[in-house]
Amino acid sequence: MSRSEFLKLMRFPSAWLDLGMYPNSLFAMQLASYTPGAEAAPEHFRFGAFLWWLSQQPTEHQLVSLATLSRIDPDALMATDAQQRIRQSPGFSPQVEAALRART
Repeated sequence: MSRSEFLKLMRFPSAWLDLGMYPNSLFAMQLASYTPGAEAAPEHFRFGAFLWWLSQQPTEHQLVSLATLSRIDPDALMATDAQQRIRQSPGFSPQVEAALRART
């Protein structure tokens, strides 16, 4: 399965690619854990992508991108959890908070 096919199957917004926030290393890890039927709960893979980034000590710019991605995620409950974790990140700043609050 290609990266773009996987992203579509797991309902990742296209902005993950547009912002450069879905590297091949993350794709390889997620594809390795994929089993047929997992697409019934794609939010687990999207949340996993947020957690992967937050474990990488993201820069402020990357946190702003994650904030943007959390605002457009199709699962509001999961996105709220991701936003709380973004706020707990060591690189959190007023710019990241502004991105979390921005209107889409």
